[in-house]
Amino acid sequence: MGRKSRYETHVKPYLNQIQEWYEDLDERQIAVDKLGIAVSTWEKYKKEYPELRDVLKRGKQQLVSELKTSLKKKAKGFYYEETKTCIREVDGKQVKTIEKYKKYAQPDTGALHLLLKNLDESWHNDDTETINMKKEQLKIAREKMESENW
Repeated sequence: MGRKSRYETHVKPYLNQIQEWYEDLDERQIAVDKLGIAVSTWEKYKKEYPELRDVLKRGKQQLVSELKTSLKKKAKGFYYEETKTCIREVDGKQVKTIEKYKKYAQPDTGALHLLLKNLDESWHNDDTETINMKKEQLKIAREKMESENW
């Protein structure tokens, strides 16, 4: 009987954390920095262990969901609270005050454009002229290949 796989000792106990780590780290960082295993071993484990693939898939889905939410928020604009700590002198004594401000972050046109481009069919093509030319070139190339019996 051989020794235990490092999967059992270095990966399996951390499956829940791996899903959380996926939010801030790439797979190489998870494997090497967090788990202490080589990238090649990590890739092997991903092929061998469906539970690891599932954890990574859930981590990715969670990250994508959070990124979409952030992008939508940025595209629409949002209110946020900013806190400022001030030290003032009152009657010869230093007094610390905390001031809170409600601010508004303007909608971001880049985020708006990206969301509309991906969510609304009419925004898909930035440069319809170029796209139409490329379609025509492709059509001509296909016709040429067919006529030459490729």
